[in-house]
Amino acid sequence: MPQAMSQREQYDLEWNGWKAAAGAFEGVRRYGQISQRVAALAPDRMLDVGCGDGRLAREIKQVLAGVVVHGCDLSVAALDRAEGLDRKYAVDLNGERLPESDCSLDLVVASEVIEHLVEPGRAVAEFHRVLRPGGHVLITVPNVAFWRFRLEALRGGVPSVTADERHLHSFNAALLAALVVREGFELVTVTGLRQRYEFLGAMGFTWLCDTLLLIGRRL
Repeated sequence: MPQAMSQREQYDLEWNGWKAAAGAFEGVRRYGQISQRVAALAPDRMLDVGCGDGRLAREIKQVLAGVVVHGCDLSVAALDRAEGLDRKYAVDLNGERLPESDCSLDLVVASEVIEHLVEPGRAVAEFHRVLRPGGHVLITVPNVAFWRFRLEALRGGVPSVTADERHLHSFNAALLAALVVREGFELVTVTGLRQRYEFLGAMGFTWLCDTLLLIGRRL
């Protein structure tokens, strides 16, 4: 039997393939939406977990002058393309520690990352370790409770968020909040992101959003 492809090999294949194509992320609005949340938190030093080619870091630096952004990713191919980061490195959060000092960062952002990990709690514990007391974590994940996903399930289908074989875990707002609190964070807010009608994401009705956005504070 052929050997199964590792996670790193799978993501390298994506970054050497469709993710490298011009316009691959055209129309994806979450980078701008997240950068506005980051600007409001005003970190001096931050880490972008799952940084890809650095597009979120570049958006953040446009709205927050002087911020130092480190970036890490499982994919070496992504990091080869990454620009706009002050430091970048490959790390496998399924088993490796972040090469960052304890209490050294003001903010950790993990956008569309922890649902891909075998043990999300282990990664969130690492975020806690590298943050200073009072520092923040910002996490986004697909929202399994989004109304369209619910409707798809009621019709007998498998929602795309759970059908994606790369997703090892599914989250609604309660599950995500419980995970972050369990690892020592104080919950600040759980809202949502949308491609259109962004104001609906800030209203607290997370079932209207296909993506959850959580902010927690390190105690």
